[in-house]
Amino acid sequence: MFDYDPKEFKILIVDDDTLVLEGLRILLEDSYSLVDATSGAKSIELVQADSSIAVVVMDIKMPHIDGIETARRLREIAPDIPIIFHTGFSGEYDEDRIDADENPYQYIQKGGSPSQLVRAVRNALDSYVAKTEVSRLSLMAETAFGMIGSSEVMQVVFDTIRRVALQNVKVMILGETGTGKELVARAIHNLSSRRDNKLAIFSCNHKAPDLVESELFGHKKGSFTGALSDRVGLFEYADGGTVFLDEIGDLDITTQAKLLRVLEAGEIQTVGDTPELMKVDVRVICATHHDLKQLVDERKFREDLYYRLKGITITVPPLRNRRQDIPKLASKFMDRLTIENNRPPVIFDSKAMRVLVDFDWPGNVRQLLDTIESLIVLSDSSVIMAQEVERYLGVSGQTVPSNGNGHGLANRTLEFRKSCIIEALHHTEGNVNAAARHLDVDPANLRKWIKSYDI
Repeated sequence: MFDYDPKEFKILIVDDDTLVLEGLRILLEDSYSLVDATSGAKSIELVQADSSIAVVVMDIKMPHIDGIETARRLREIAPDIPIIFHTGFSGEYDEDRIDADENPYQYIQKGGSPSQLVRAVRNALDSYVAKTEVSRLSLMAETAFGMIGSSEVMQVVFDTIRRVALQNVKVMILGETGTGKELVARAIHNLSSRRDNKLAIFSCNHKAPDLVESELFGHKKGSFTGALSDRVGLFEYADGGTVFLDEIGDLDITTQAKLLRVLEAGEIQTVGDTPELMKVDVRVICATHHDLKQLVDERKFREDLYYRLKGITITVPPLRNRRQDIPKLASKFMDRLTIENNRPPVIFDSKAMRVLVDFDWPGNVRQLLDTIESLIVLSDSSVIMAQEVERYLGVSGQTVPSNGNGHGLANRTLEFRKSCIIEALHHTEGNVNAAARHLDVDPANLRKWIKSYDI
């Protein structure tokens, strides 16, 4: 059994008779933290507001909402909380039927032995703590690297992360857009001996060469138009830590040469500074969805830099190659997003989950996450049905896209949203807060979409 302090958790006692509540309080307050309610409605409010409630001791016969209906509603909010019915049974309730339909943790007769109730509460709390701790440890195992995946291909990725993390070798992460390459880089850094130092993340795509050089190596005030103050580059910022260069295949040729010097000599030169060089100690991790060898053959990527960066290769598989992970990913995303969007719990119908598993996901995990968020926002029900998923993804029946050609409703919706964001950012000259006001959306959501769509 897990060791824990019973006072860390709360026992909710519910009865419309205040004398009964007072008796329960006297019996339990020395061993537990207690909260009480005189109605089913109040107990529902308390459980919704307080996640530390671990056991409910509740009367059955109460006015307005009886204990049976209250228990049903509580299970929708917190299905793991054990419910003990503390009741005198008036004869109108069938204990066998309640057992079959409601599955309470235990019945305790009012007026019976107090020790029986004390023992039931202790056992119920032990059961709750054990169940939640196992779930927590299971979740830690599943998400040890911030990723979820029990499939064989993901276990290979996890094993490689463990092997390379403690070695000061360069790592090249390959994979399609949206597969989670940044998560792999973060996992390597967090498991490495450099974890107490900075991790600097930089996306190399769609940026002007002078801007890239300034962001990587820093600049001095007045070194170019717009350089109004000194700027520390990412390599200096992450000295002693890790620099993750995402989409390295998009790095311009000029900056490639300067990056090569950093890798060979461990030295950087600030833009606009004297010829004096600065020594830095960083581990470089790169990622790309391009075929870098092909770019080398096309003379778009330096061959010497390619071999300097290649190191150990980790290939993150596309979601269509690990379909068995989709139900777990979808459930975890659903749990997280309902909380973030202040929605009650939502689940997928089994047929809806089948649609998710069968879909090819050209945008991979990132597209799955965006799809689930949109379905939560658009659905008015606590259960999302297959037709809703099919309608959003632009598929019908069991027909799913085999090549991700982008003609489905989901892709058209994403493209429309992306074009609106780009237009707003252009209109506001890149001011995200102003663009958010222009689009009438929350700035935090806008920043998330900008990152998600690689704008």
